[in-house]
Amino acid sequence: MNYTIEKAIPDDYAMILDVMKPWNMHHVPSVEMEDLDISCFFVARMSGKLAGAAGYRLLSATEGKTTLLGIRPEFSGMGIGRALQNARLEEMFGAGVRRVVTNADRQETILWYKKHYGYRQIGTLKKLCDFSLSDVDHWTTLEMDLMEYMRSRGGHEEYRKSYMALNDAHPLSPYPPLIINACLTGMVPTKFSNPHVPVHPDEIIADAIRVFDAGARVVHLHARDAAGEPTPDAKLYEKIISAVRKERPGMVCCVTTSGRNWREFEQRAEVLYLSGDAKPDMASLTLGSLNFFTGPSVNSIEIVERLAMAMQEQDIKPEIEVFDAGMINLAKYLERNRLISGRKYFNLLLGNINTMPATIANLAAMVQALPDNAIWAGAGLGQFQLPMNAAAIVAGGHVRVGIEDSIYYDYAKEVPASNESLVRRVVRIADELQRPVATVAQTRQMMGL
Repeated sequence: MNYTIEKAIPDDYAMILDVMKPWNMHHVPSVEMEDLDISCFFVARMSGKLAGAAGYRLLSATEGKTTLLGIRPEFSGMGIGRALQNARLEEMFGAGVRRVVTNADRQETILWYKKHYGYRQIGTLKKLCDFSLSDVDHWTTLEMDLMEYMRSRGGHEEYRKSYMALNDAHPLSPYPPLIINACLTGMVPTKFSNPHVPVHPDEIIADAIRVFDAGARVVHLHARDAAGEPTPDAKLYEKIISAVRKERPGMVCCVTTSGRNWREFEQRAEVLYLSGDAKPDMASLTLGSLNFFTGPSVNSIEIVERLAMAMQEQDIKPEIEVFDAGMINLAKYLERNRLISGRKYFNLLLGNINTMPATIANLAAMVQALPDNAIWAGAGLGQFQLPMNAAAIVAGGHVRVGIEDSIYYDYAKEVPASNESLVRRVVRIADELQRPVATVAQTRQMMGL
């Protein structure tokens, strides 16, 4: 629910006292509180109701005193108290006030004033009647230097926000916009296993456009030949990337250098030497050998180093693929030997039969092990795609999703997935968690492109 902070009007008088009633501060006028000067009051309005109120009084040309401050109990914790306090301090400051006095009897209120506004305690004052806490017979008098507070409050608030962003859990620290990386085709899926898998270059181009429009900003590309078989042929990648760039400028195009179907460096690196509109933004760099049910992916350290060097020379950012925690060690080895540097992007792929199981604990351990200046995307193979995607969104990571990793939409393996439907599901989850999907510019900035 939203509220507005407004100057009080005469018709608010009774409602202000009603706001103060739960706190036993409604005895007005009395020996403790003279009649209210409505012109010196601010109110918080919410859905046609008064949610809170706060006032002040000018003692001299440079001195002011806060009077009442109360929030309806059902609206506590929404920041209304600070908004009302800020409004009355700003108005007093504009009137020339440089010193503000406040009386309070609740310890939590005294702490609040000291913590947020730099008040210091200067004495006590005996109560004249039953007002506020009935079992406390005195007021604690607080004083603040309004000039100093107004001078430094911007810096304090900036420090607070920066500290929260670095140290607090989401959503207390703001979520970064979500980058969705769509892996469209892969090496294994066929039209027989899933009729939606894009195989022909025109199908891959059309699917890249669809997933972009659905919310993906990175497309992970595998080319297929005329027979539908995986191929490292750079001419096919040239056709795909150029067309994607023409239709959706700014989309991040990532190509594979996979070791599953061919082993020679020259074949795997051929796509890295495209130029102009066909030059890839990124290329996959899998940091170790591993087994799939369909066969091994062979990635010797020598091949990994050579591919990393080629990407560095061609100014192509590695899409670092990690299937096991040990592969992160190799990333650090590459970085300390200056084969990768700057902002690093990791795909953390869990759930393969021969590598890291897809659990929250394992995902967290891998994230904790990443080197500095890294961002990551969570991916799960097969039935683990959805839970790992959801976990990554909640944890503040990013997402890799697509038919390459899972040919089915559902756990029962009855509904063939389309890349567009998988991306739209991720976007719906992010929407429910109030996490925005990244724009092209945000994606490129966060990835260091």
